[in-house]
Amino acid sequence: MARLTGKSDGFTIVEVAVTLVVIGIFMVVILSMQAQVSQISVLSAQHNKASLLAYNNMRRYANDSAPSWFKCNTASSNTRYEVTRTTGNVDGLPGMVRQQVYASAPYGCKSGTVSLGMPIKVESIVEYGLPSSGIGSGKKVVHATYVAF
Repeated sequence: MARLTGKSDGFTIVEVAVTLVVIGIFMVVILSMQAQVSQISVLSAQHNKASLLAYNNMRRYANDSAPSWFKCNTASSNTRYEVTRTTGNVDGLPGMVRQQVYASAPYGCKSGTVSLGMPIKVESIVEYGLPSSGIGSGKKVVHATYVAF
């Protein structure tokens, strides 16, 4: 067999194979990072949509108008009153979406009405990603505020 005694031009098979393996590993890492970033982006957009929904629900009741919708319980000072509850599909959110708004008078009230200057706590909860029955647990977003009247 003849031996090559001179300097050879080009790359050997081993060098080409190692280079291709390294390039393949980098491609897999880059593609998996891109997939994770895309998934995080979708989850962030869903959370943002649920947060806006909860905030808007809260602001329907916590505004400059008198709280004629609020029924104060004089027997117990921190009883939560369910103002609204809906369950259904919302565009941009996965699964069933449950929206709830609660109100309470943590410092009490007089004779079934809110007294001047006493705060009302308005709490809006949006749960999304629920099973089709609407019962269970999913991701939750809560907005709350105190409103004095």
